[in-house]
Amino acid sequence: MIPPLILAAFLLGTSTPADQIENSRWWEQPVARLTNSTSPIVLPPAPIHDPRSYGAKGDGMTYDTEAIQKAIDACGGSGGSVVFSPGRYLTAELTLKGGMTFHLGKGAVLVGGTNAADYPVLFPSGSSAGANKRSLLYAAVANNLTIDGEGEIDGRCKEVQMSGVESERPSLLRIFQSTNVTVRDITLRNPRMWTQVYSECSHLLMERVKVEAPPDCPNLDGIDICDCGEVVIRDCVINSEDDAICLKSHGGRGLRNILVENNAIRSYRANAIKLGTASAGPVSGIVFRNNVVSGAKYGGLCLESVDGSIVKDITVDGLEMKSVSQPLFLRLAHRSNLPGSMDGILIENVRVTEPGNETRPSSSITGIPEAKMGNVTLRNCYLQMPGGMASIPPSPPEHEKDYPQSNIVGDPPASVLYVRHATNVILDHVVVSVAQPDARPWLVAEDAEVQTNSCIQTGTKTP
Repeated sequence: MIPPLILAAFLLGTSTPADQIENSRWWEQPVARLTNSTSPIVLPPAPIHDPRSYGAKGDGMTYDTEAIQKAIDACGGSGGSVVFSPGRYLTAELTLKGGMTFHLGKGAVLVGGTNAADYPVLFPSGSSAGANKRSLLYAAVANNLTIDGEGEIDGRCKEVQMSGVESERPSLLRIFQSTNVTVRDITLRNPRMWTQVYSECSHLLMERVKVEAPPDCPNLDGIDICDCGEVVIRDCVINSEDDAICLKSHGGRGLRNILVENNAIRSYRANAIKLGTASAGPVSGIVFRNNVVSGAKYGGLCLESVDGSIVKDITVDGLEMKSVSQPLFLRLAHRSNLPGSMDGILIENVRVTEPGNETRPSSSITGIPEAKMGNVTLRNCYLQMPGGMASIPPSPPEHEKDYPQSNIVGDPPASVLYVRHATNVILDHVVVSVAQPDARPWLVAEDAEVQTNSCIQTGTKTP
């Protein structure tokens, strides 16, 4: 909460004296709290199709693929449900249909087969998302599809020798070109590739989904949203080896109107929230609200345009981050196409504590000489960084065409925030701290217009 004194200053457009900000110490209180929604478990709609009625054993040893697929084919388009009772259902790839519910009841586990032949290449025509070609569950043009229940889907990544080639490894779930898709209450664990991928979908709801993608296996993103619109991701728990929540655009459709709220996020070996690793189409209307990040080897919040995308209207409101090496990474560059743009980004009520230093720590807002970042506001934020440098390093290389990993800035000449090639960057009531004394100034702006309003640096130790 912003105290009344500071709130009044916001409303009146006046500045708050630094000593009054210091005395209020509003940054000591978490600005985001996980408030998971609760709702009664919805009974799967009739008609009910039980895979056991089609011959499934549910013993974890016998392949139930044929029986489950028969139940799906019979249910598709009926508005009814395929309902799994408790058991372990061993299966190869399954193709879901539209107009149905795929319901894993409590105690039901869908178990992926360990043979490479269990996962054929399945990919719809016209899709621009080509990285993932195999999965345990697959759907294309499957409108009005629901996947729910309190059961689990287990890909058994620790039990197989996995290829290093991403396209040869299966995700747990891929859904393409579908409208009105709901995924809720299930647990997805041990994938062998990106856990779940949604491409060219609209009106997608994900809520109360749990992802356990362990650090033992590579390339295990938690959620990948590719060229989708009208998406809500809420009240999920994501523990992922790779990027936890990743929004991408591979084609001209782009990303629009996406809300990511009230999620608990951890990335063991990569980034927590990431937008724009692939950034071809336009991106707008993206809101990250009231999320909690408990750790990330690299970036906590990464917003990027590196493939020509026009990125605008991005809001981050309420973000708690701990044990993150690069809390803020905003990047405009170009790898092969002409550069796009990033404009109109509001980041407020962010609290960064217990800074991580597993990789070289930094926070940065950077464009390139021919494409400047524009109109970025940080408001009511507390940023703590580890500090500890005895000298000021030179400016880092531009890395114009490199992969936009958040540690490319290396050791910047600023202890907290480095801004380069940017216009109209506003830091409004930003409080900063370093855990250890540092020779660098907290803010460095190079070829950048930065306005500070009531920003202070507090003590070098954690408040």
